[in-house]
Amino acid sequence: MLTLALVYFAVDEFVIESKLTAGIDKSIAVLPFSNRSAIADDVYFVDGIHDDILTQLANLSGLDKVISRTSTERYRQTTKTMSQIGDELGVATILEGGVQRAGNRVRINMQLIDANTDKHLWAETYDRELTAENLFAIQSEISHEIVRALHAILSDEDSERLNSIPTANLDAYEAFVLGRQGLAKRTAEGIHAAKAHFEKAIELDSNYALAYVGLADSYATLPEYAGSNLQETFAPRQAAIDKALELDPRSGEAYAALGILRFYEDRPKEAEKYFLKAIDLSPNYATSRHWYALLLRDSGRVDEAVLQMRQALKLDPAAPILTSVLAKMLNDQGRVEEAQAATLDGIRLNPEFPGFYERMASVLQQQGRMAEALRWAVGARAVAPMNPGPRWLECSLYIELGDDGSAESCLNEMRRDFPQLPESDLASMVVDLHVFRSQYQDSIDYLEQQLEQEEQNIGFRYMLAFSYVVNGQPEEAGTIYQDLEPAYFTNNDVDVNQSNFGLAVIIGHILYTDGQFDRANYLYDGALTAMQSMHRTRGNAYGIWDVPIYVTRGESQKAISALREAIDSGWRSQWWYFRMPAYESIRAEPEWNALISEIEADIASQRAWFEEHKDEPLF
Repeated sequence: MLTLALVYFAVDEFVIESKLTAGIDKSIAVLPFSNRSAIADDVYFVDGIHDDILTQLANLSGLDKVISRTSTERYRQTTKTMSQIGDELGVATILEGGVQRAGNRVRINMQLIDANTDKHLWAETYDRELTAENLFAIQSEISHEIVRALHAILSDEDSERLNSIPTANLDAYEAFVLGRQGLAKRTAEGIHAAKAHFEKAIELDSNYALAYVGLADSYATLPEYAGSNLQETFAPRQAAIDKALELDPRSGEAYAALGILRFYEDRPKEAEKYFLKAIDLSPNYATSRHWYALLLRDSGRVDEAVLQMRQALKLDPAAPILTSVLAKMLNDQGRVEEAQAATLDGIRLNPEFPGFYERMASVLQQQGRMAEALRWAVGARAVAPMNPGPRWLECSLYIELGDDGSAESCLNEMRRDFPQLPESDLASMVVDLHVFRSQYQDSIDYLEQQLEQEEQNIGFRYMLAFSYVVNGQPEEAGTIYQDLEPAYFTNNDVDVNQSNFGLAVIIGHILYTDGQFDRANYLYDGALTAMQSMHRTRGNAYGIWDVPIYVTRGESQKAISALREAIDSGWRSQWWYFRMPAYESIRAEPEWNALISEIEADIASQRAWFEEHKDEPLF
């Protein structure tokens, strides 16, 4: 009976303890470790250990929140108190420490602090021979102590992961650390260096799973930050991911890399499956949620996308790329003021991140504030001179301001500085430059030359068809469009919606000029209905797409009223397209000509403003 009573007591005690610990906030931030070595350059080694512990903790399902490195980096030499840091990052506990490497020894001291009370929950010093096995063993012991201090529960998989040794080769580990730090810079030079470091790590240890993930991530970022061809990265990324998963089938990072690869391969169902797998395996890995949010956004599930981005930001609140993407999503929803506020907050935290400058430029461009947008685009180029994205935006904004000479010079500089860029990435700008100059036949000739070299390039075919429309050759345009989009010509059940209404307007014009009025009006009416649920200049905007419908139908007053409304709403983008032959019929209307003159005067005024203010600091 006594034994049974003790059992009951033990069970009751376990239940009481479980109830008490269930409410514990199991959130943590790991501050950058101090380099206590005699060699200042050892900071990369110290940061590598910091990253490894973060990665281990982020993969544990028993922890509520683990703040990513980009958000803790700003506290490297902070004078703020633990309480202030805890409040800013939204965590209950903070791990801080230092690493000293001397010869073949390593000394690591750690302390876990309650952010609310500033009390030490746990502290330990490790002094051992410097080997890869010892480094990972120390990291595992630290993670176990944190789990115990926070009363978190480890699954069998968590325990197995904590006790694993990624590599026994210290040189391979150091190469991997350098690769990860180069990747975090998000510059062309940094990513190329990162790729070389990951390849070196693999050369030294062909069974280093995380090195393969790092290599895949390097390939994934090369197109955006270094101008590499996206499709050419698919095969090496797949090979690296396959090897990573072969070596570590429970790698959340590898599944995230596979998800983003499927996303860019336009295989959304597979991508979502892998993103969800990555989140399940590594719930505190902010990158998985970031990339999953991109998929949700592109699938039209914008509210879900915003929720995933906010969750990612909880895990990594100071990460510049996350703030930039969230700002874009808010802007796409028409929440322009929120988007600008988020972007400016991001710039204050990370003034060297070019994406914020590009985001500000894009938001201002959508509002018709082209001169201000160009200043921010120039700022983005100054921050990241070898990133083609800011340069492309700058070139396009010169055209928006009516400065075709600067736009052409900018385009030539892009060709010189980014010879690896495919012509398809520059073609729309070349076409815009020709149309701005009313060189419509030159646009057609250019695209036909490109198609002679790339017969299967669908993008060139769409641009050529539209160039025929611009040049007043609807029959030639219709021949191409009927091959590309046959349903628009024959199917009365074609769904005209917010994503394709522009194409419906173009094909409607072709049909109308061919005398197929019923079919044209079916597409026109569908497009106008889609526009009713959209804003002219905010978010997924329709701008002036209703104007060509009214002009083609001969409804001049409706066209004039629509253009008036667009101008008052801030629309200015690609205003020079009103010079094309399709608008010849309405140029007899004085009110129309007055509106066009108003646009041109505003653009001239903005251009003069830019020349006056272009050398002033942005903030």
